[in-house]
Amino acid sequence: MKAIIVQPPKPGIEFVDLKQPIRHGNGAVKVKILENGICGSDREIVKGRLTTARPPAGKDWLVLGHEALGAVEDSVDPRFKPGDLVMPINRRSFEGKCLNCLVGRPDFCEAEEYVEAGMVGMDGFMIEYYYDDPKYLVKVPAEIKDIAILAQPLSDLEKSVEEILAIQKRAIWTCDDATYNCRRAAVFGTGATGTLFALLLKTYGFEVYMINRRDPLESEAAIAEEAGLIYYNYAKDGLDKLKRMRFDLVIDTTGGSASLIKDEVEMLKPNGILGLFGFPSEGEAVIPYDVFQRFIYKANVIVGLINGQKPHFQLALLHLAQWKAIWPGVTKRLITRVISINDEKEVIKALSEKERGEIKVKIKWD
Repeated sequence: MKAIIVQPPKPGIEFVDLKQPIRHGNGAVKVKILENGICGSDREIVKGRLTTARPPAGKDWLVLGHEALGAVEDSVDPRFKPGDLVMPINRRSFEGKCLNCLVGRPDFCEAEEYVEAGMVGMDGFMIEYYYDDPKYLVKVPAEIKDIAILAQPLSDLEKSVEEILAIQKRAIWTCDDATYNCRRAAVFGTGATGTLFALLLKTYGFEVYMINRRDPLESEAAIAEEAGLIYYNYAKDGLDKLKRMRFDLVIDTTGGSASLIKDEVEMLKPNGILGLFGFPSEGEAVIPYDVFQRFIYKANVIVGLINGQKPHFQLALLHLAQWKAIWPGVTKRLITRVISINDEKEVIKALSEKERGEIKVKIKWD
């Protein structure tokens, strides 16, 4: 059984042939992996830089990968039949005791007893096949098989928008026509997370700015044009202009310097919210007292955003189907590369470094 493993915190990856099957929960469904998506978190683990990564208890290695699309090979659960396309949930709580875990929401685990596939205490999905618990499988429509791998990262953003809208119930945040069409959002970062976040907010009716510190690549310009997004290069046009425009919602997906947070705070309108999705990788967020005073007077909010659960996967699949119908050119551009699992050299390269213009790279199990 072929698999890709890591030994955090050591850097590097290894292709191995596992003799014992991997089982999660009751293991009632045998899943053959068809595709894996590559995420920035995978690369951080491969580089030995994700400090929270750890193998399952009693092991010194971990099967990598938390984005996967598979097909049911066998099942003792009548809800799943051979040939069904499925996607596994990555964050779980098999023995959680907090109230959130007990009702299927380990994304809000208060006891820090959750596990996360391919990252934290649970083997991942870069494996030929494995056995899973039906509770943590989502059925995937065959009509969107080509882009379904995007549902995992999009599920995190579905949860993020749900959380943002719940917070904003503290005030009247819809417009005078009961929509969000009068609300303006800024999304920093134009990688996979930033692009999907921008598309999702546009789906909800926001006016959306995609923000980076360079001019758009051809693919980014095409996505922005078709979806009605506004691309902004702050290295050329400046952050001060964005602060004067003022935004109802600012999202940071950059994973860059924490120093940007001060500028993002200053972009907020009264009652505005700053959502932090990317993990800062350097720098400090130094916010002077006068900026903090205005932040408080404006009743602003900063919220950390991470991880969706089963309802969010299901909603992500519905939105992908919607986008494929209304933005066909956009969805064709979201998968930027497909690599065969048999091309080990290219797989290692893709897991080690991000390519220019990359949105989502898939590993295909032939």
